[in-house]
Amino acid sequence: MADPTGEANRGALRLDFDRRLLLQFRGSAITSDAGLLPYRELDDAVGLTDTAANTLADSRTGKNIRHLLGGLLRQSACRLIVTNLSRPAERIVAFYNQRGTCEQWIKEGKGAIKWTRLSCRSFAANAVRLQLHALAYNLGNFMRTLAMPKAAEPWSLTSLREKLIKIGAKVVSHGRYVAFQLAEVLVSRQMFAEILSLIGRLRAPPAPA
Repeated sequence: MADPTGEANRGALRLDFDRRLLLQFRGSAITSDAGLLPYRELDDAVGLTDTAANTLADSRTGKNIRHLLGGLLRQSACRLIVTNLSRPAERIVAFYNQRGTCEQWIKEGKGAIKWTRLSCRSFAANAVRLQLHALAYNLGNFMRTLAMPKAAEPWSLTSLREKLIKIGAKVVSHGRYVAFQLAEVLVSRQMFAEILSLIGRLRAPPAPA
């Protein structure tokens, strides 16, 4: 019978190419996306997802609703051409094709956010999915433009995903708190602290008593 705590009961495994290396299985809780924590901090500071939740209609009814719409949006958010031009679709596309910067943003959304992955069967479901992609794009762009230090100015959204979001971390649960032991590879502790400091400056001041 396997160890109920997830730990190996026959010691560590060794690798033949270097016998100094040990593989230990101790049942630790591991996350590969620890860099999402500052994104959550930024979202709370600017109120992006809360605004979306207050704007979108929630048609759910009944007593089985366990999660608010805002929480569901945060869990699901991983672009449209938004315009006020009253032209046929072909002319609108031709107009925006001439805008190189806009095209680069669209290309970035396709590559980093994958917002062309609309695999649902209904138009309405795909529309909701695209809105979630747009929400994720905006949050990522807010992170890049408002909350990243000077050293990270050249980073694209893809760079943010690979260097920040994908930080590996060990999750250690204590009696009064949960600690994420993050790996310092591409984002140092100092840079992480600068990111949180920049996010903190975006928060609205507390209301007077």
